[in-house]
Amino acid sequence: MKKKLNNELPRCPICKGGLAAKLTRGRKSGKPSIMLICPKDGRHFRGFITDRAYVEGVMNIMESKTKINNGVPDGH
Repeated sequence: MKKKLNNELPRCPICKGGLAAKLTRGRKSGKPSIMLICPKDGRHFRGFITDRAYVEGVMNIMESKTKINNGVPDGH
């Protein structure tokens, strides 16, 4: 059985809630990154994944899912 992404993410060290993942860009560099943040209160925990290859892989997966979900079904 496949787990949802949020079930695989670590928990907030303060409130123990699951962390949310968001795609972001650096303020100065504009480089893409993945931000892990506590959805209850962003001051609890905020971390960034900036490894270029990893972020590109995640973006490719998200783009392919978007194309599948927003595409027109075959035969219509």
